[in-house]
Amino acid sequence: MGPLEHGDPERIGRYRLIGRLGAGGMGQVYFGRSAGGRAVAVKRIHPHLATDASFRERFAREVTAARQVSGAFTAPVIDADPDGEVPWLVTSYVPSLPLDDAVRDHGGLPEPTLRVLAAGLAEALTEIHRVGLIHRDLKPGNVLLAEDGPRVIDFGIARATDGTAATQSIIGTPGFMSPEQIQGESLTPVSDMFAFGAVLVFAAGGVGPFGQGAMPTMVMRIIQHEPDLSAVPPSLQRIVAACLAKDARRRPGPGDVLDALGDVPISDSWLPPHVMDGVRAQVGKVNAALSGAPTTTGAAGAGGATSVLGAAAAGAAGGAAAAHLLGNDQATRAATQAGADPTAAMGAQGDRTAQYPHQPTGGYGDHPKTAVYGQDPGAGAPPTAAMPPAGGQGGDDYADLYGGSRRGADQTRRAAEEQRRQEADELRRRREEQRRREERDEQRRRQEAERAHRERMRAEEQATRRAQAQSRQADQPGLWSFVKLIPLLIIPIIQIPLGWGASYAWQWFTTESGVWTGQPFYYETILSADGFFQALFLGYFLLNNVVALEYLIRSLRTGFVTGVLLAAAVVAATNGALYYNGFFG
Repeated sequence: MGPLEHGDPERIGRYRLIGRLGAGGMGQVYFGRSAGGRAVAVKRIHPHLATDASFRERFAREVTAARQVSGAFTAPVIDADPDGEVPWLVTSYVPSLPLDDAVRDHGGLPEPTLRVLAAGLAEALTEIHRVGLIHRDLKPGNVLLAEDGPRVIDFGIARATDGTAATQSIIGTPGFMSPEQIQGESLTPVSDMFAFGAVLVFAAGGVGPFGQGAMPTMVMRIIQHEPDLSAVPPSLQRIVAACLAKDARRRPGPGDVLDALGDVPISDSWLPPHVMDGVRAQVGKVNAALSGAPTTTGAAGAGGATSVLGAAAAGAAGGAAAAHLLGNDQATRAATQAGADPTAAMGAQGDRTAQYPHQPTGGYGDHPKTAVYGQDPGAGAPPTAAMPPAGGQGGDDYADLYGGSRRGADQTRRAAEEQRRQEADELRRRREEQRRREERDEQRRRQEAERAHRERMRAEEQATRRAQAQSRQADQPGLWSFVKLIPLLIIPIIQIPLGWGASYAWQWFTTESGVWTGQPFYYETILSADGFFQALFLGYFLLNNVVALEYLIRSLRTGFVTGVLLAAAVVAATNGALYYNGFFG
């Protein structure tokens, strides 16, 4: 699991993202937690696929079907939004080791573990096929080894990309694809059974049934070579060999495999001790990641920030998030100091509750005494006199008694409003900058994904062309095969019996079949000179022309120019010699 990168969302739907699990042809996969604290895997579809309406339709249909698959043998789909701006899918996260990692780190699995693995995969495929889905990409990376048994992930959803403008390519992994999948034919559930057999071979020995190599090499091996089952225990070789049959009609279904395996005994731990230790270590990592994720945070609104309430640890985490969101120059605090009241939200220090800034308020004791009624205003009555002086200045003459307090409060309020306005403007500016950065990052990722897709498409097309060329070359006739035909074409070992039999057959057809209405043909005995040469020439005509035409057709189909010229020369020489000796006359 890797950390979130710049530009990754903090949440998708109701799910908080904690880290990155990986990426595939459909999208980025994140590790996250639900509102209730459950571990989930969140797959966010690539934006360039989200613009394809046909993909969205297929994605929604496959998600609906995938929800019906039991979670006993798979990582079940628990939530999805196929209609969102960027579609996403959430499955339950199973703390486990992927089969490929376990075999790479600890070696092949023993026979008892292989039997449990085979039964678990067969049960998972039974559930997947029951709802009308085909996995299409069953491989060691999509098989999880959990404490309670194997699980299958990424089932059926990859089918949603079939036929989209952006993904006109074969979906699958070289070495674990069936022959019909490689050749682009329509798939049936038994295509998954071929991958099932390949996964079991990998689990037993660490290498697939067709070895390792580049894609063209793997394609040729899958189509033409027999699988290597030497690492598979003898008791399982018959089942695996049947699953890896080239002819899809000869492969068993998941139910047939379960019947052949019978009841698989399971001890306290179905995995070897070193593998089980790795699984338990993964469980600990998941629990640590979930416990370290923020659980309660404030949400910033348009006009300010909501304070964080809760325990000191949660408050500190929420305060860090709020400080990052609102900026370090703002007065609002979301986390308490060490030893502070964890519920304080506005500048609390020590044990005191936070207050607004103190303003001295005017009162009766803060001003001189009030002038006596009727006193001469010119006798030095202070401006806070109770009665207005003669020729008063106008306005409120009690301003010095009560106005000082009101002015201080107004100034404080205006200062606070101005500060909030500035904070809101700053927040809007930062959000706008963040949005522009995310748009640029998203555009860059989309361009990189499209470029990677084009490169992958080009590589697959080149590999397909190379595989087709190698296939044509394998069917191409050679010069040595022609040299071996020359004695057959010259020495009349076959020609005489063939011509003799053909002559008698033609005589019967023209005289006794009742179909021929022309001049009947009567063949003289082969012991006569005319009968012998008739059989010889007719045999040369039939055999040499048939053999030469077959060689000519194969040469034309594979583009073998030399073979075309040689076959044409045999036809011309044979018929020219027959014409010279009067056979056609």
